[in-house]
Amino acid sequence: MEDKTQDLDFVRRATLDTIANTEIGPSRLHGFGLFASQAIPADSQLCQFEGQVISIAHYHELEALLAPKLAEYRNYMFMECNYLDKQTLLARPFRTKYSYINHSRTPNTEIRQQPLRLVALRTIQPGEELTVDYRKEQLSDDYLSNPAKQFL
Repeated sequence: MEDKTQDLDFVRRATLDTIANTEIGPSRLHGFGLFASQAIPADSQLCQFEGQVISIAHYHELEALLAPKLAEYRNYMFMECNYLDKQTLLARPFRTKYSYINHSRTPNTEIRQQPLRLVALRTIQPGEELTVDYRKEQLSDDYLSNPAKQFL
């Protein structure tokens, strides 16, 4: 079964453009990444997060029910969320550009609260990949124990 999230043309067409002056491209860090297409000033708000607040358990129930029916679109529909605490997350049904920001222990963006938003920590140069430290979110034990997440 093909995974549409590995097709760069599909990803660019199907991803919601929620972060201005950026583009998705191949990353040296992991898969695809999000890159500045022009300078992004320090302390700029790149986006404000929207979605539905649901329990992590309910999210997993929905994924188990729906994902098998989505075939090659499975990873497109069940991929993007922000952990609000150990039991709750802010989920989005479609991918936004945020989902292509890779992890770094020395990030150039960070998530801030009230409202939940992404902010540039320093000036980000054109062509530079945007990164965030995933460890700053209240990740669930399931996420942290996932062998695929050992890069944290």
